[in-house]
Amino acid sequence: MKKILVLTLLFALSPFLHAQADERPVDDMVFKIAVFGPSDDIFIWWGHAALIVKDTRWGFSRVFDWGIFSFPSDNFLRDFVKNRVQYRVAGGRLNFQEYIDEDRDITVFTLDLDSESKRIMLTYVENRLRPENRYYDYHQFLDNCATGIRDIIDLGIGGQFRAQFVNTPGRFSYRQHVRRFTMSRPFEDWFFDLLMGRNLDRPISVWEEMFLPVEVGRNIKNFRFIDSSGVERYLVKSVEIIHASKTRQPVLARPLTVWPFHLTLGLFIAFLLFKLKKLQKKYPRAGRITFGACQCFLGLFFGIAGSVLFFGLFILPKDYIQQNINIIFINPLLLTAVPLGIIAATGKLRRLESKKYLRLLWAYVFFAGIIAILAGLIPELRQQNQSALALILPAAWVLGDVNQLLSSCKAAVLKWYNNRETRK
Repeated sequence: MKKILVLTLLFALSPFLHAQADERPVDDMVFKIAVFGPSDDIFIWWGHAALIVKDTRWGFSRVFDWGIFSFPSDNFLRDFVKNRVQYRVAGGRLNFQEYIDEDRDITVFTLDLDSESKRIMLTYVENRLRPENRYYDYHQFLDNCATGIRDIIDLGIGGQFRAQFVNTPGRFSYRQHVRRFTMSRPFEDWFFDLLMGRNLDRPISVWEEMFLPVEVGRNIKNFRFIDSSGVERYLVKSVEIIHASKTRQPVLARPLTVWPFHLTLGLFIAFLLFKLKKLQKKYPRAGRITFGACQCFLGLFFGIAGSVLFFGLFILPKDYIQQNINIIFINPLLLTAVPLGIIAATGKLRRLESKKYLRLLWAYVFFAGIIAILAGLIPELRQQNQSALALILPAAWVLGDVNQLLSSCKAAVLKWYNNRETRK
C-alpha cells in the first residue's frame, strides 16, 4: 500500500520535477572538453573526446560521450565489417583512472561560456540521451566522438565555430591525418593506405579536420567568439594536462613520407627473387621449391589485401574505400599465385604451364601498376598510392620477366618494321 502511495505521489509531481530540472541554474556548472590520446585497440588508435559538465554547487561531474558502441559478438572487426556495430550517445560518471591505467594522454579544456550557451548545450545533450535519440550512424570522418563534441560547441555559441573554420583550408588531407596515427605500425599503415580511396586525398577544411579529437583541442584552444551579451571572449579559459603518457609514442605533428622505405623494401625483395631465379640453374630442385614458395607467399599476402579491398569496394557501403585505383593491380586475382606457385615448386604435372601463367600474372600486375601511375597524371584520378606501388612493382618486374617480355616485344616490332621495309 505504501509503495502504491509513493508511486502515485511521484507520478503526480513528475511535471513539477521536470520543470524544476529544466529551470535549474547553469551558472554553477562548468563545461569542459576532455581529449584522450590513442590506445591499443584499433577503434581508439585516433584518440577520444568527451564533454564534461561539472556542478560546482554539488561537486558532481557527468561525462557525455559520443563514442559508446556495442557489438553482438566478441569480434569488433567482424561486426564492424557487417555493419552490426551500434553507436550511441551516453552519460556517466567521470573516471580518469582507467585512462591513466592505460597510460593515455589526457588534456582537459575548461570552457568560458555564458549562461545561454550552457543552457543550449545542456538541453541538447540531455535530449540526445533519450532512447529515441541516442543511437546514430557512425562515420569515421563525418560523425564520430570528436565531431559530436565539435558540433555541440558550435551549437552552444550560435554557429560561430563552424563559420570560422568551415572555409579555412586544413593542414592535411584525411589520408594524411589518418597516417599521423598509424605510421608507428608499419604493416597497418601500409594496409590502411591501400584501402583508402582517392576521395580521402582531396583538400579539406579545418572544420573537417576536427574528426580527430586532437584537432578539436587544437582549434578550441585559442578560439574567440561573441557571447549573447555582445562581448568577445576566449572559448577556453584554462587547459589542464591530467596525464601525459610515458610509454606511448607521441602523435606525429605531420605525416612522414614513407614511400621511399617501401620502395627500398620492394627493391630488396626483387633482388632476392632475382637471386633465387639464378639459383635454379645451380640447384634446380632447391631453387625451384624456394622460388615457388616465395610466389605463394607474395600471392597470398597481396591477394588477401586485394580481397579486402575488393570487399570494401563492391560489398561494403564505405565511401572512404570507394574510388580506389589500387584494385586494378592488387586484387583477388593474385590469390591464383598460391596454387600455381605450389605446382611450380613441387608438382611435375603441368609445371611449365604453371610457370607461364605465373609470369603472365605478375606481368599483368606490373603493367596495371604502370597504368595506375599514368592515371595519376589526370587530376580527377590522382591518388596517393605510392606506397602500394613501391612495394609490389619491383617484385612484379622480376616475377613477370618484364625485361624479357619488353625485349621480345621490341624484337617483334623491329621484325615487323624490317619486313615492311623489305616489301617496299
